[in-house]
Amino acid sequence: MNESLDKEVTIITPEQVQLQFQTAGIGSRTVAHLLDSLILAGINAILFVFAILVSRLYSGDWLPALADYVLAITIVLWIILNLGYFIGTEAFMGGQTPGKRILGLRVIQNNGQSATILSILIRNLFRLLDMMPVFYFIGAVSIFLSSKDKRVGDMVAGTIVVIEARFERIKRRKQLDRAISRKNYPDIVLNIEDAFRQEITAQDWQLLQAWVERVPTMHAVKLAELAAPIAHYFANKLNQNPGIAQDASAFLVKVYETLREDWEI
Repeated sequence: MNESLDKEVTIITPEQVQLQFQTAGIGSRTVAHLLDSLILAGINAILFVFAILVSRLYSGDWLPALADYVLAITIVLWIILNLGYFIGTEAFMGGQTPGKRILGLRVIQNNGQSATILSILIRNLFRLLDMMPVFYFIGAVSIFLSSKDKRVGDMVAGTIVVIEARFERIKRRKQLDRAISRKNYPDIVLNIEDAFRQEITAQDWQLLQAWVERVPTMHAVKLAELAAPIAHYFANKLNQNPGIAQDASAFLVKVYETLREDWEI
């Protein structure tokens, strides 16, 4: 979920490597939590049905002693599940719960390293405080006021929830595809020989990508004005007939769609 409340944070690792992350804001974290809550609700429902079936053993006077044990085990499993779901999943899934994994979120430490078992335990113990007084009110206010989108548990544990770069690239790509589709550019048949395709440099790709990223927000006329010299440049570099770039915007979109598999990991 790409939202305006998401913020960028720069982290310097102990090895003096600079890392940039997009923090997860209220919206994406809420959706992830709702997904986890649905999973928990489903498992709880199974346990509830199981407990009812066990209680039927009493009414039939069939192995009542065994029924006591099974019912006790069911209650213990319910407590462990609801208290340990977030701790266990984040600890054994590399800082992710199933909900966070679906949304592309991950818990890491303030120094950019993977979250430790201790930090995961601390941040989830403070979940009880973040939930107060109702519906994670304290946690939501904390995230909103924090420059790094941290709830109280994250502040105490020294953790931060970030959006994985791969997931962010996928979202951005989908947004661009939707914006390009809405523009209804005419389809262009483009055949690029491998020799000329390999001539494209990182700077060329950055130039093309910078133009494409303006498609969702810039007026079509201004976009076309910017496209003209860029299309002429790429037509020459890719050994294309200059006439193919007559509709400069459509030509650049086609070049972008053709080359992006070479540059987007």
